[in-house]
Amino acid sequence: MATANNHETNWQNAISDPRDRKVFEGLANPAWDFRTIGGLSRESNLSEDEVASTLQKYPDLVRKSLVRNLKGQELFTLSTRPVRFREILALVRNVVAKSV
Repeated sequence: MATANNHETNWQNAISDPRDRKVFEGLANPAWDFRTIGGLSRESNLSEDEVASTLQKYPDLVRKSLVRNLKGQELFTLSTRPVRFREILALVRNVVAKSV
């Protein structure tokens, strides 16, 4: 099972740019399972465009959630965090709701 330290180690070894590190510090924040670009932007004091660029720059270190938040925004987390049952359940609920 991955721990918070494992989440940190993977990206901490790969990223040296201080601006990119701010984004990953937000992704690794244990208070959140997933983060929006806006939330990462506020926490890192970077623009949403800079955050989006950082997330795109490291596709092997970032995982996009299977579902969006209630406002329809994309959610992101570290790629080392596994897909959890509640994420799959939310996806199934969305599919069922759209098919009814």
